[in-house]
Amino acid sequence: MVSITSPILWSFPLGNRYGGVALTGGYLSVNGTGPLGRIETSGFSDPSITFHANIFGAPALRRDQYAQAIPQNYMSFHLTVNAPLGSYDRNSPVNTGANRWAFNPLVNLDITPDKGVSWIDLYAGGRFFTNNNEFLGSNQLSQNPLGTFSAFYSHNIAKRMFAGIGASYDNGGGTFINHVSQHNAANGFRPGVSFSRARTIWKYRLTLRYELTGTTPRAAPTNSLFQINLSGPLF
Repeated sequence: MVSITSPILWSFPLGNRYGGVALTGGYLSVNGTGPLGRIETSGFSDPSITFHANIFGAPALRRDQYAQAIPQNYMSFHLTVNAPLGSYDRNSPVNTGANRWAFNPLVNLDITPDKGVSWIDLYAGGRFFTNNNEFLGSNQLSQNPLGTFSAFYSHNIAKRMFAGIGASYDNGGGTFINHVSQHNAANGFRPGVSFSRARTIWKYRLTLRYELTGTTPRAAPTNSLFQINLSGPLF
């Protein structure tokens, strides 16, 4: 799967801590292998809105304070809501939109032992889904909650680059078609690597990320993800 996303983040003080709201939309290209052979599709993903709230360690800062701020350990809470507005064909077995709502609460703990040179990032969250009542025609697709746990390590390279490595563990999320279990609950690890480079002239940052299925239960299908993120200030 290849994903190109376009997030927009608005940050603001929440009390005396960092808060923010992000809007994300994207375009996906999906390649898969099923019982009928190889399947390909592309289209827009479901847009999402994410609410961010810092718990400790990330005070609200003005733009002119960022350069003097010393990175410190912090913890935050996030809630992402995906709306069923992406590309969807009820007769296709593969889609870039899900045709259902999804809710993803997440808590992260980020630890830096050397004032921001390196980071240890820990994440724990869950995904909850409503039903898709237009799956392969008029069938109902439902899904159990999915638990996600991740750990990553990243290190700065010079002043404008960093590289990272880590792994995620997923558990649950089994699907049902017309209340019949598909026996595809997740219970495996996904290793990943990332690289990021910032440019000061145009004030943007390019981040590349690759993720691959590591272990799966009962020979479940594997998948890979290549992500390209381009971020920078609007003004």
